[in-house]
Amino acid sequence: MTIMQWNTAKLGVDYRIGPRQTKVEKFTFRLPYDVTPGEMKVKAVLNYQLLVKPVADLLKVPEDESEINVVNEHSTTVTVLP
Repeated sequence: MTIMQWNTAKLGVDYRIGPRQTKVEKFTFRLPYDVTPGEMKVKAVLNYQLLVKPVADLLKVPEDESEINVVNEHSTTVTVLP
């Protein structure tokens, strides 16, 4: 979550994505020991929000300024081995 967008670059990790910019992220997941073997679907969704809800409420801006918009999504299937 990025609250003070104007200070993001100075304060740490910058999670903003610029126009036409691509970022690649890698994630590792641990499956429960008792997970059922077979196909498992994994889905990732990229959401965009102009302002986080508490900031939008504080500034008293219209509701659409804080609504969550789906920008992109992707899913893949992996095989869980026994």
